[in-house]
Amino acid sequence: MRRDALKGIRAKQATHAGLWLDKFYHAKEAKTDKDSELKHLLTEQVSEIAEPPVYKDFYENRWLPMLKACGADCREAEVSGRMIVGLGGESVLENSITLHRTYGVPYIPGTALKGLARRFANPKKVSGWTPEHSLIVFGNEKNQDDARSGYITFYDALYVPGTGRIGGKQSALYEDVMTVHHQKYYMDDNVPPADWDDPIPVPFISATGKYLIALAASDMEESNRKGWFSAIFDLLELALKEEGVGAKTSSGYGRMTLGKSSC
Repeated sequence: MRRDALKGIRAKQATHAGLWLDKFYHAKEAKTDKDSELKHLLTEQVSEIAEPPVYKDFYENRWLPMLKACGADCREAEVSGRMIVGLGGESVLENSITLHRTYGVPYIPGTALKGLARRFANPKKVSGWTPEHSLIVFGNEKNQDDARSGYITFYDALYVPGTGRIGGKQSALYEDVMTVHHQKYYMDDNVPPADWDDPIPVPFISATGKYLIALAASDMEESNRKGWFSAIFDLLELALKEEGVGAKTSSGYGRMTLGKSSC
């Protein structure tokens, strides 16, 4: 009865998108065709939620001053189409998205950016890059006898307020869908795919907008920082352009364009 009473409630401007997505799904136990319709309804509601007004105050008056105090170098990266980070996370929709715990806006974890840069940090991708460069930037955890941490800190890339827009609607979140054409085949190798299989649309949430990538360096002379920051941003620019960050990069998701220094 409680779920029935909540069905008519709609999200408001200050609604936390992450909580709405995870806690307000009133058909978690549904197993019928109607379940798909309700999931589409949920993604539609979430995509209409803008970032809360308080987020802009946090971003401008707390986050940016903190980065400046740490001596960080920042650049804005703009999503070329759409981006989905954390698709495989736990969620009531069978897929997920990484949202800020406090403000419910999308962001890119620093670990994702660091891993992406690490994959492109080799001579085949970047001329002149050596294992010693990787040791300085990323550290070495594989060899316990000579374990070293890297000098560079990759901060979470937070969403730049007001930059998400698709189809004239200002929002960082987008109602998206992927379609499974041969579900029985994917679940059982003994069942061959067939032309008469029913396609099954799977709704999910993706993200748009600009994100502030920030790097800082510990125990490094200031004269050396700019050179290392520049080299790492070159890595990220190449990686974000060629591969992208997050899930479904083979379908074009996660491609980003790196801008100039912004802090």
